[in-house]
Amino acid sequence: MKQLIAVIILSISLVMIGCGGASDEGHTHGEEGDHTHEQTTQQAQENHGHSHDGESGHEHQEGEPQLEGAGVITQWTDKTELFMEYPELIVGQEATFAVHLTRLSDFQPISESEVQFVFSSERGNEGALTETEVQVPGIYGPDVVFDRAGRYDLTIIIQGMVNDTLQVNGIPVCNSADEVPQGHAEEDPNLITFLKEQQWDIPFATQEVQQRTLTRTVDATGEIIAAQNSQAVVSAPFSGIILSSQNRNLPVVGQQLSKGTTMAVLNPAIQSGGGDNYAQQFINAQSELELAKANLDRSKRLYEKEAIPQTELQKARIEYRQALTRYQTINEVIQVDTTTIDGYGESAESYRFELKAPINGTIVESFVTPGMQVEAGEPLYRIADASKVWLKAHVPAAKQSRIANASQAAFRVQGDDRLYEMSELDGRLISKANSIDRQSRTLPLIYELDNTENGLPLGMFSTVHINTDTKENVLAIPQSALIEEEGNYNVYVHVSGESFRKQRVTTDIQHRGWVEITSGLQGGEHVVTENAYQVKLASLSSEAPSHGHTH
Repeated sequence: MKQLIAVIILSISLVMIGCGGASDEGHTHGEEGDHTHEQTTQQAQENHGHSHDGESGHEHQEGEPQLEGAGVITQWTDKTELFMEYPELIVGQEATFAVHLTRLSDFQPISESEVQFVFSSERGNEGALTETEVQVPGIYGPDVVFDRAGRYDLTIIIQGMVNDTLQVNGIPVCNSADEVPQGHAEEDPNLITFLKEQQWDIPFATQEVQQRTLTRTVDATGEIIAAQNSQAVVSAPFSGIILSSQNRNLPVVGQQLSKGTTMAVLNPAIQSGGGDNYAQQFINAQSELELAKANLDRSKRLYEKEAIPQTELQKARIEYRQALTRYQTINEVIQVDTTTIDGYGESAESYRFELKAPINGTIVESFVTPGMQVEAGEPLYRIADASKVWLKAHVPAAKQSRIANASQAAFRVQGDDRLYEMSELDGRLISKANSIDRQSRTLPLIYELDNTENGLPLGMFSTVHINTDTKENVLAIPQSALIEEEGNYNVYVHVSGESFRKQRVTTDIQHRGWVEITSGLQGGEHVVTENAYQVKLASLSSEAPSHGHTH
């Protein structure tokens, strides 16, 4: 890996004794430093001690004095997680900073980026260096030599996979190793080591504990069904047979049809329910209409010449209306193409009627088999327009009194983790029953949804979350962070870059994928929300994993 060494040249002479030369300043934290955690001494080397030669790992000699100048920094911004380790910093000695950068949008290591490290002190800018090449994605290792003791601020500027700036303040540099205070720090037995390389190798995520507004919900089972005014049943208008030779392309369930598309060709039975040939009934209706129309026209001419009384004209009008009604009724049912009417009855080929789709929609049920005989009124197809659907929810009778605000709800369908909010689908409550269903012991609710973009399948079962009372400003975390053990809930708190703590929590409201935490966590802490089980497995390991960082 390309190594860059920056010698920090101080332009102003300053007399200091050890690391205390700037101790009065303390550790100031800029805007980005609110979530900074710094560990020193034995904690830094036992829990996070990265070997930069790839050999030593997370190990130290028991009882060996540890220098307090070393540090471990963990810091979060909206875009980036910084985990930085550095050894005790001595004037004139080269020190390597192990800077681990994680992109929070997908918790992947930041690579293919330009990372600039700018050091400053109370005297102003002290120097800068830039790294663009890394041996291990996500790990940058600037090598720095300081020639003055004091406390330095480090600004890290990232350009590439993310554009972000991080600020680390109060990094101590001592004149000599003898001036570094020595001491021991007790190792926290609750800390679990889970390396950055392990985190980057699996789907992994953390989430800050934050205040949210949560609402209690009543859960109900539901089903996506066709809206009542957006579906139609196509039935046989008369007794007949669906001949295989004339129905080679019958529509199937799931097929989209436009209004007026031929669905099936039905040949009428020789005898209909009234005993007459059905095709002959249609021809008779057509003939009666033609005769009635001609008689009405003749009566109008005679009446204008005063050759017949008005009662004769009125009688002709009534007969025409009756013939027209009969013809329109038959034609509406079977939708005959009147341009070929002259050919009906002349051959067997003319005894056929096309059944057409009454609406635009999808075939949701089919009862047709080529060659089958059907009776008048027998259903053949059910077609539905799924651009608008109903969600029918069944609220348990014992919980019906809690759903005063039933218009606010969300739901999940089987096999899909997505949570659909009613407001996202222009959903509205259109029906709330006032009686309990005797068989299911539930109260039905019906919501109408816009299904144009989502394409929710009809017949899909769902779980509906109906709002009740609301609580504001409660501590909450994603439900995915919870791990249940023997009836209790635990989470894994991200203490610092590679250190985690198992924490028992108590919960209350669960709402839209979030859960209220009533004890065990504080605002600003981070918890593992994806693959927390892997951290649990790491806690069960009897040996600390070896570290593989090489700079």
